[in-house]
Amino acid sequence: MSVKKIMRMLSFVLVPLLFLASCGTTGKAASGPHPERAVTQLAPVVRSAGTPSEGVYYCIFVRSFADSDGDGIGDFNGITKRLDYLNDGNDLTTSDLGVTGIWLLPVYPSQSYHGYDVDDYYATNPDYGTMDDFQNLVNECRKRGIAVILDMTCNHSSIYNQWFIDSRNPDDPHRSWYRWISADDTRFSINQQIWGHKVWNLYKGYYYAGLFGSSMPDFNLDDPALRSEFKNVMKFWLDKGVAGFRYDAASHVYNSAKTPAGTNSVEKGVEWWKEITSYDKSVRPDAFTVGEVWEPTSTRAQYLAGLGSDFHFDMGTKIVDEIRSGNAGNNSFANGLQGEYDRYAESNPDYIDAPFLSNHDQNRIAGLLKGNVPQLKLAAAMYVFAEGVPFIYYGEEIGMMGAKPDEQLRTPMMWNKPGRDKMQTTWETSRYNKNTVTVAEQQKDPDSLLQFYKRIIRIKTAHPALYKGRFRAVNTGNEFISSWVMECDSEKAFVLHNVSANPVTVKVPAEYDLPVVFTTYSGTTITSGGQLAIPPFCTVVLAGGE
Repeated sequence: MSVKKIMRMLSFVLVPLLFLASCGTTGKAASGPHPERAVTQLAPVVRSAGTPSEGVYYCIFVRSFADSDGDGIGDFNGITKRLDYLNDGNDLTTSDLGVTGIWLLPVYPSQSYHGYDVDDYYATNPDYGTMDDFQNLVNECRKRGIAVILDMTCNHSSIYNQWFIDSRNPDDPHRSWYRWISADDTRFSINQQIWGHKVWNLYKGYYYAGLFGSSMPDFNLDDPALRSEFKNVMKFWLDKGVAGFRYDAASHVYNSAKTPAGTNSVEKGVEWWKEITSYDKSVRPDAFTVGEVWEPTSTRAQYLAGLGSDFHFDMGTKIVDEIRSGNAGNNSFANGLQGEYDRYAESNPDYIDAPFLSNHDQNRIAGLLKGNVPQLKLAAAMYVFAEGVPFIYYGEEIGMMGAKPDEQLRTPMMWNKPGRDKMQTTWETSRYNKNTVTVAEQQKDPDSLLQFYKRIIRIKTAHPALYKGRFRAVNTGNEFISSWVMECDSEKAFVLHNVSANPVTVKVPAEYDLPVVFTTYSGTTITSGGQLAIPPFCTVVLAGGE
C-alpha cells in the first residue's frame, strides 16, 4: 500500500471520531470486527493467536485476585467468576482484556502465604479450593481460549513435604532425592553462604542444602527416581488440561553453591530442562514452558537450549530508563534487544522470548514511573510489541503500585473502591495504592490505562508479525524514536515509539510503506511524502502482508 493510501486511511479514521464513538466500544458485542476503528480506539478485531506459545499471558497470584467465599483470600472459584474480565471468548466484545493465557503462581499446599515451598505436588492449596474447583477453572478457561500454565518448583520443596520428611532417615530411599552431606565431605564447604545465609543446614549430624533458606530443602536432580517422579507430577497436571509450566528458579537446580567443585552447573541444568520439557511435549505436543532465569543475557541464552523460553529479565528496567531519559539515543534500546535476540538464536533458533515489565519479586512498574499514565502506556506498548509472549503482572494494567517487602508487591487486586465489590480480597493491606484508580472506574474511561492495555493486547494477538515474528532493530535517525521491525512469513510490522515529551516527525522508510494499524493518540498524522508526525509518548504500528 502506498503512503498516499495510508494517509487516506488515517484521514478516514481520525476525522469522524465522534461518529465512531457513538457506535459503542464497551461490553456489548459489536456487529463485526472494526480494525479501522482499532487504529485509534478500543474496537473489536479478529485475534488469530491460538496456541499456548502465542499471544499474551496474565500472571495471577491466586491469594490476591478474587475471593468467592468471603474469607478475604482469593481462590479458584474467584478467578473463574472473573474470567470474563480476562477473556470472555468473544472477539466482538471489548469489555475483556483479551489475554490468551494465564500463569498461576503456586497453587499447591504450603505453609507459606506465597506457596513456593510445596508440601504436596499432587494437591491444591485448601485456601484456594478443591481439585474440582481447579478443574472447573481450567475447563472454563478452555471454553474461552485461555491457556493455563502453573508455577512449578523443581529446585526445592518444603520441609513438610513427605518426601523430605522421609529423606531425614539415612536409610530411606528418599534420602537421595535431596542434597544431604556429612560434615567431613570434602567436596563441599559447610560454611558456604548465599544471599546472606548459609547453604547447608544441620539436622541430626548431617546437612541438607537450602539455597532459599532452611525451610526450602533442595532436590538432588541427579537421582533417577526423583526425575521419574517429577515427570509423573508434570503428567498429573497436564492431564488435567494445564498447557505448560513456569519453572521457578530454573538456573539454580545445579547451582555451584550446592554441587561438588568442578561441576558445570549450567550444562547440567540445561540437560535437566531438556529432559523435562521434552517429556512435557511428549504428553502435550503444544505445551508451553518458560523458565525463571534471573541471570545475565549469556546465561539466559544457554538455558534457552533446554527451556525453550525464558523471562526477559531487565527489559522492564531498560524501558523505564529510556522513558525517564526522554531520549532513544542511537536507537539504543532496540539495538540492545537485537543483540540479545541474536545471542538467544545462537543457543536455540526456535527460542520464544517472554518479556515483562515487572513481576512478583520486583518493585512494580507504576511506582518506578510515578503513576504517569502516558509513560505507563508507552512502557506497555514497548514490551508488548516486542518479540515473543509478553506477561502482564496482575494489576499492572490499572497501574497498581508496590515495593519491597514482597508482600507489598502482591497486594489485593483493586476491583472497586472499598466495600463496593464482594470479591475483593483483603488478606493484605497495600501501603502504596491509596490513589490507584480501580478496575470499575477505569472501565468507564476510554482514555484509561486499562482500556489501553485492551487495545494493545488486541493488536498483538491479531497480527502474526507481532505475536510470532522475529525482531530487527531499524533506526529512523531520530534521537527520540525507538523503532524496530517485526516480521514473519506472512506479515511485517514497523513499530515506532516516541519516548520524548514533545511531538516528533520522522520519515517512513519506503520498505515500510504499510497501513497504520495502531496509534496511541489520534494526533498521529502522515503526509503524502511519508512524513509521520508522532505525538509525545506515542506508539505507532504500521503492518501489512508481504
